[in-house]
Amino acid sequence: MPRHAPPPGAPCWFELSSGDPARSLAFLQAVFGWRGEATDLNDPAGTYSFLSNANGLVGAVGGLPPDVEGTGSFWGVYFATRDLDASLARAFLIGGRVLADPFEVPGHGRGAVLADPGGALFHLWQPAKAAAGGLALFEDLSFGWVELATHDVAIAQGFYGELFGWRFSDSAHAPAGTRYSEYAVGDTHYGGLLQMPPEWGEVPAHWSLYVLVPDLDARLAATLAAGGTISVPAFEAPGVGRIARIDDPTGAGLYLVQPAAP
Repeated sequence: MPRHAPPPGAPCWFELSSGDPARSLAFLQAVFGWRGEATDLNDPAGTYSFLSNANGLVGAVGGLPPDVEGTGSFWGVYFATRDLDASLARAFLIGGRVLADPFEVPGHGRGAVLADPGGALFHLWQPAKAAAGGLALFEDLSFGWVELATHDVAIAQGFYGELFGWRFSDSAHAPAGTRYSEYAVGDTHYGGLLQMPPEWGEVPAHWSLYVLVPDLDARLAATLAAGGTISVPAFEAPGVGRIARIDDPTGAGLYLVQPAAP
């Protein structure tokens, strides 16, 4: 499958910030077979390991940034931009918050951490160059969906539509009584915006990542064997496939989805 070079506005990188990077890496290797290649980026959070499946890069795992230690491990998503400074200025004007000064990874690019109007954290990334070989997306054992759970889909649409130029369409597969809006860059649908139901209470708005797997039950068994937990048992999403959520031994969560047959 050809590698994917995410265009501006698309999810372009996926990163696990872990309280125990070595333990998280071992878990990801056991569950997904991902390879880890450690590199020194002079990151105050410590060693950074690039993750690859059989075909290319899928993301990375590193330590918790010094200013968020104690918050628990978490997966983050980066969205591509051609001009980081212009995107930060625009985000501020339309209700976003810049949470820290922009940072630079020499030879790789510049990034920043933001919160949208609903409080969900995300990153912006202006690459210095395309990743060698591109990013593996939309294939088995890679990320294939990036989803925002929010208390107000309309506000989120306004913010991200203005910031990234996303196009939106309501999903035909949304559960009864739940609003689900898919977002697209060009002709590619990268994820969705989920209106959190009332029974979720005060759960903060957040981004979630989905890994495509050909064999959900086997990956769930591997999760337990590797010391992880199944936080959302497998369920059938009509028209989509079978979905479950797993947490690694440090508490970082991912959704797994075995797509429905065409």
